[in-house]
Amino acid sequence: MAAPATQQSNGWEAPSDGAKEWVLCGSALSTEGRILVVKFASMCGATVTKFWKPNVTRVIAATDAQGVCTRTLKVLMAILNGRWILKIDWIKACMEAMHPVNEEPYEVSLDNHGCCDGPKTGRLLALNNAPKLFNGLKFYFTGGFVPEYEEDLCDLVMTAGGTVLTSKEELVPQSCDGQAKILVVYNLDPPQGSKVGEEVDILWKRLTEAQDVAANIGSQVIGHTWLLESIAACEVQPLFS
Repeated sequence: MAAPATQQSNGWEAPSDGAKEWVLCGSALSTEGRILVVKFASMCGATVTKFWKPNVTRVIAATDAQGVCTRTLKVLMAILNGRWILKIDWIKACMEAMHPVNEEPYEVSLDNHGCCDGPKTGRLLALNNAPKLFNGLKFYFTGGFVPEYEEDLCDLVMTAGGTVLTSKEELVPQSCDGQAKILVVYNLDPPQGSKVGEEVDILWKRLTEAQDVAANIGSQVIGHTWLLESIAACEVQPLFS
């Protein structure tokens, strides 16, 4: 049975267990967009957080004219946690109606790397209590990552149910248990400011280092973008030998 609707002094009408439970988080919003989210939260009683937290219920993502959003840490975390990822138009529609409107027409379906329907897939999988995306997978990160970025990637892996191995000593026993698949991850992004010839040398060196580690344990190598593509699609991408 639906909770009874209440009307606030500002005219906002919602179920008594509704908007006050919402935690909103903006992703790549303009200053105007951020102000609108705060204004909306003040109107309906929701909470706004600047950073991703596990209790976020809705990520409000900036989109272009085609409805494409930027792939951010917040968006990827929301996909993994089965949260709504909505266009700012949802906020505008709610404010105009003065009550919550259906989220589905405003759900983001495409990101700036061409990945489709990750938010909806993640949300439906969470509703069905499906196994986490990286269950049974273990990851070892080789050099070449900026520490803060590697930390974000590790957080994504662990949120997706994967295990991060932090030392080479962990690789040998893990590879012998016959259960978990280990993937060696290297950074596919060239260092900022490097010249074209230098970029090729640096990426080749990173790949070679990762291949050496993988060869010692009979494992496979992946570029870090494999993680991002898998999460954005909410589907483990193919592995190439």
